[in-house]
Amino acid sequence: MRGEKTMFDFTLTTYKKTKELIEDLKKELKEKNFGVLWEFELHKKLAEKGLPYNHSVTILEVCNPNAAAKIIAIDPMASYFLPCKIVIIEDTKETKIGVLKLAQLFSHMDSDNVEIKDIAKEIEERLIKIINKVV
Repeated sequence: MRGEKTMFDFTLTTYKKTKELIEDLKKELKEKNFGVLWEFELHKKLAEKGLPYNHSVTILEVCNPNAAAKIIAIDPMASYFLPCKIVIIEDTKETKIGVLKLAQLFSHMDSDNVEIKDIAKEIEERLIKIINKVV
């Protein structure tokens, strides 16, 4: 497992396969009060459109309802950033799993509300812990 540094995401590389990661993620997310709202297999949708892609790309849209409710109560425009996405990209050698850095994402809002940014940072940290645990 190794991490990669970018400005917009937290991503780890593992040798676990997508199916195992998703099973582990769903269990851990549920234990930490997150729900999986949607599971989307991008590579399959591309193939349906005649655009085969060499990697497996699965996107999980996840949400912590309490945090989401707090954020949109402060500023409904924050809903543009919801729900959170966890992305799993698998090729023949390795699998990457990651999440957007929510604090960075929410920093682009016009709002100067510190509470929104604090909630986003807390959720980001919780999701990173979950990813670290399942990898």
